[in-house]
Amino acid sequence: MNRNRLVSLTGGIAVIAGLLSAPAAIAAEPAPVALAGQVDQSTNLDNALFRAWVTPPAETLDDGEEIKSRPLDTGKPLKTHGSAFTLSVDPAAVPEAYIGPNGLVSLELEIYDPASQQYSWTTQSVRLVDTTTGSAAWAEPQNGQQPARGGTVKAAAVQPPTTTLKLRKASEGVAASFKTRAPVCTTTKTGQSDVWATIGSGYPAAPGYGTTRGKAWMTHSNGAEITYGAGLSTNGTNWEASGSVDVSNTKGFSFEWAASDWMTQVYRTQIRYYKYKYACDGLLRYYTMKAAAETGVVKTVKSKDLPPTWLSSSKCGFNYPAGTWTKTTGSAYSLASGVKISDIIGIDLRTSRKYTSGSTLSYKMSASHDSLCGNTDKPALAGKVQQFYNRIEEEL
Repeated sequence: MNRNRLVSLTGGIAVIAGLLSAPAAIAAEPAPVALAGQVDQSTNLDNALFRAWVTPPAETLDDGEEIKSRPLDTGKPLKTHGSAFTLSVDPAAVPEAYIGPNGLVSLELEIYDPASQQYSWTTQSVRLVDTTTGSAAWAEPQNGQQPARGGTVKAAAVQPPTTTLKLRKASEGVAASFKTRAPVCTTTKTGQSDVWATIGSGYPAAPGYGTTRGKAWMTHSNGAEITYGAGLSTNGTNWEASGSVDVSNTKGFSFEWAASDWMTQVYRTQIRYYKYKYACDGLLRYYTMKAAAETGVVKTVKSKDLPPTWLSSSKCGFNYPAGTWTKTTGSAYSLASGVKISDIIGIDLRTSRKYTSGSTLSYKMSASHDSLCGNTDKPALAGKVQQFYNRIEEEL
């Protein structure tokens, strides 16, 4: 059974608590859902406590500087159903200063279950878009359908992010902050690291029946967006992946890699991560690592790994004419270990990049290299694409 929860402000962070019936006016005109998900256990969330807030777009911050988080004082219910939840946010409750490039908003959510003394934290980026019905809505940034604010999209096409949260034993600081009626909570930047992240890969065709390899290249332009995984630690030493942040390349740079015939090409960009300390009433709750901004530095890794083999009649196209094939849409490129940050926190984090006109993968097609295969579907629909030499279909 769904339960409705009233949002109240506590120590600068919204605490969603209390089991109340929603007024008819609220039920008739609910705020749009900004985040939906469930916990990874069968824990019933009906009596759990929630905190939710947004943070301003990441800018240059000094170590020790406190982040000015904005509580989600929506006045709309957060609903639970067993281990699942939906968080609704009134767009009017998010000031313009908290809306980043392309309508991106950084949302953070914390759940605490007093019965099991377990909690979870996540961060997710959502896009604020305008719909053709004249209303605003929250959209999953990486689905490739929603424009930035200023354009409109059909309301039926808007889907909010969904997530599965891992419950873990609550630290003393987390438990104490939820037991206190009005804790004083702070989020402070404690450090930063510039790390490499894989945002694409190319697999040019082998010579086959010819004498030369195919060629591949990528573009990463100003305005392109990439999802970078976030990390969580209760002590600053042992880390685990939790949530993600979408970063828009707004640093005024674009880069087009030169066409190369290397068999396995890995395209990387440098991303700056900030480390944050979360505390309430002087007690440590946890640390997080979140992507802040691209630095404008890129590189290519010429991997010695053999290319994958995605050859399949259901995933390939054969006998392409000579020309340039460029991918600008379809499934996002994703890599579970894309952010190379294990030297700092012991684990790597994921990357995901949607294809757009400014974020592309290209292959030079010719009579000797005339076939393309996707990793999960036909080339235009898949997230990764591989080139093959001519007559490759004879090997099926």
